[in-house]
Amino acid sequence: MTRNRWLFVVILIALVAAGGVAWLQRGTAGGIAASGSPTTSAAGACELTEVPNTAVDKDIWNGMARVRQGILVAGTQYAGSLSNAISGEGTGKGWTVRPIRVWGQTSSSLEDVSSDGTGGAWAVGVLIRSPAISRWNGATWTVAPVADPGPGLDALSGVAALTPRLAWAVGRHEVGGAYRTLIERWDGATWEKVESPNVGTAPNALKDVAITAPDDAWAVGWHVEGRSYRPLVEHWNGARWSVVPTPDLGSGDAILTGVVARGTRDVWAVGSVTQADVPSPVVERWNGSRWARFPVPSDLGPAAITDVTTTTGGVVLVGRRIIDQVPQPLAIVLDRTGWHEAPLTAAPSSQASLSSVTTDASGVMWAVGTRLGSTGSFGSLVVSGCAPA
Repeated sequence: MTRNRWLFVVILIALVAAGGVAWLQRGTAGGIAASGSPTTSAAGACELTEVPNTAVDKDIWNGMARVRQGILVAGTQYAGSLSNAISGEGTGKGWTVRPIRVWGQTSSSLEDVSSDGTGGAWAVGVLIRSPAISRWNGATWTVAPVADPGPGLDALSGVAALTPRLAWAVGRHEVGGAYRTLIERWDGATWEKVESPNVGTAPNALKDVAITAPDDAWAVGWHVEGRSYRPLVEHWNGARWSVVPTPDLGSGDAILTGVVARGTRDVWAVGSVTQADVPSPVVERWNGSRWARFPVPSDLGPAAITDVTTTTGGVVLVGRRIIDQVPQPLAIVLDRTGWHEAPLTAAPSSQASLSSVTTDASGVMWAVGTRLGSTGSFGSLVVSGCAPA
């Protein structure tokens, strides 16, 4: 889901099915708990170990998706002045990390990945100055021809597939020195650019996309208004994309970075609004007729939410919390009893954040993110031992 302005590298988090959580909030709103006065219970910290077969200082994971019984992640490996797309497959038996060589020695980077529901997947990103899409068939990656609007700096940052014959990818297209929204659709045979609206003439960009049906998809991002960033939400009704109004978030820079849809009447978008360099979390929910801001735990303090996924009875949010001006990883779960926090420990990391989250076939939650070690070096980690209730 924008990788944050912070300089971090990978944290891979497995929120497994046993362990403690910190109770945050209690209350109800539409059958799912909302905010209230927090109470706290003790919780054990998560275990951190290096991701096997990855290069410390070089690998950054961005997006992730459930594929069959495992997890598929996509990202970037840096080697000198070059960047190369990489993928990783996680199962209960371990991890397999492999470079994606389909673009040869050309610099490439992957930002997101989505399962097509049949064991395959799509990954999107950027190839030098052009949008990039790669296809996973369960065993190998191949290049997918993509519509490049050119000639500016174009990139795709989010992808969502409904079936092997229908998928959406979103991002940005540079026109006259300013970014405009970019949306492409897979129809089972080709990727084609689809007209997408923009707000005003200032920069617009889309970060993430979700789909529930051929005539129902959502994309989120931001646009510039005056000197501020404002949230941007667009909807596909089967015929065209249109801008949908969202709640007023007041002053400051407000962006949306993640979206997930449980159905046509239950869609969640997340992001942050920043004032004086201090971020506050933003969670919004679509009920079938309008978007409304959804209350988050009042004791989170300065924080930004970067991604969201659904669970059987609620949602999981990931991002970063600012403690003593230092970003730390954040994962919170909303279920029918309230908000719960997964007790993530990033030591010996001095800075860390989470950027993407999903669940595997067993309902176990996984998240990817980045960290910067206390010595200034990057490192790849697996985090386990956490369990939102």
